[in-house]
Amino acid sequence: MKSLLLATFLLAGTLVFGQDSASRNGGFPLTITLFSESVSLPNFHNIFKNPNLGIRIGTELYYSKNENRQFMQTINLGYYYHKDFQSGLYVSSEFGYRKFFNNVFVDGTLGVGYLLIDSALPRYELKGTDYERISNTFGRIMPTLGLGAGYQFESVSIFSRYEMFGETPFGFNGLPALPHKALHLGTRFNLK
Repeated sequence: MKSLLLATFLLAGTLVFGQDSASRNGGFPLTITLFSESVSLPNFHNIFKNPNLGIRIGTELYYSKNENRQFMQTINLGYYYHKDFQSGLYVSSEFGYRKFFNNVFVDGTLGVGYLLIDSALPRYELKGTDYERISNTFGRIMPTLGLGAGYQFESVSIFSRYEMFGETPFGFNGLPALPHKALHLGTRFNLK
């Protein structure tokens, strides 16, 4: 719970102080993506077969930008449902760089978030010599790494993004993190 409160205060602080002068004058982007999530090391295997769907809504804060590049920070709220395994609700923030080639762009981001998980499987904890059932809802730190590409129209852009994220600490069989991957299809509206 302390991690969630700390993340909330940090994100609120960047909303107030992190924006460039153009963003402070009332303009900000609204990003909406639909994504397919799966648990595995980074690859494209099974990302379209029986997809586990999710949605993410966010915005971007620009530290520096011109017609060729942007240094930004994202703030996101997302949810996914992984059938028979877990559902996840998260808040995340990423720092990134976006490079434009006329209207085409590529970007990369690195960040962290807080992932609230509701396990579809029962969870148990060792108490003395017996196992006792515990809550199916728990929180984890969520490191993220993403690569994207898209096309910028006048005030709207469309893009695809491949993202890897983890849930840590994981602790099963000594693994420090459970790796996830997500393929996003989205749009960014530059609101005035």
